[in-house]
Amino acid sequence: MVPIISVGIIVILLLIRLLAGKKYNDFLKPFDGTFQFAFIAPASLYIIDALQIMKRFSNKLSSVQRKVAIVYHVETSVQGYTKMFIAEMISTIYAIFIVMAILNLARPEDFRFIIFGLIVAIIIPLIWFRKLDDRVERRRLSIIYELPEFSNKVALLVNAGETVTKAIVDCARMKENEDHPLYEELNDMALKIQNGDSFNKAMEIFSKRCGIQEVSSFTTTILLNYRRGGEHLSLALREISRELWEKRKIIAKTRGEEASSKLVFPMVLTFAAILIVIAYPALRMF
Repeated sequence: MVPIISVGIIVILLLIRLLAGKKYNDFLKPFDGTFQFAFIAPASLYIIDALQIMKRFSNKLSSVQRKVAIVYHVETSVQGYTKMFIAEMISTIYAIFIVMAILNLARPEDFRFIIFGLIVAIIIPLIWFRKLDDRVERRRLSIIYELPEFSNKVALLVNAGETVTKAIVDCARMKENEDHPLYEELNDMALKIQNGDSFNKAMEIFSKRCGIQEVSSFTTTILLNYRRGGEHLSLALREISRELWEKRKIIAKTRGEEASSKLVFPMVLTFAAILIVIAYPALRMF
């Protein structure tokens, strides 16, 4: 009975892949290299469309869309990226089912592979959404960690006589090739300003795109003192920079504690291995 179930699972999954065919080739081109399991993605997209997942769960997926837009740094095609994120999750489950079914065919008497596959299929969505939350949080901490340094540079340039617009654009351009979320957003803002958008509008979009309270405070401080300029703006930036440096210290301390806690398990294993090496010869003597 169990082998029949395994064969049925493999046949159904292969049939879905065949039904998907080349239907989603054009849709997948912009996401080439961004998501995993690209070879299974057409089948996953077919399942999403067949079950109308995006439509039926549109309300619940709205928060996922916001997080996807933040993580993948997109303003347009957010719906497409969200669909691909869901497809990647389904593709993972798809691949696990195929592997478990093949393993079960190799050992027909052992039905635990099928049960394990079902358990993993239930757990995978929870892991995937948790992973997305972790990426959003890491991005938030990275921006907060880098923001005081950027604020200091802008304050120094403004104090030296540069306009705040030029100071921000110059500081952003200094690290335009760095793969850092803050500078990605800053370079997008600088590009908008160079393309003719007003400074106020570009700053507001930058603040909204980051979606972080500390960035909102930074942009509000600049916009409030923008017209006053000079010494007033420099003092305001230095004041907010001091607050940001304190938060940076807290983040650095937290990261240090996390790194220390991660070392505990390897240290325990090492200690256990040393005990075994020392104790085993002594025990054999008795």
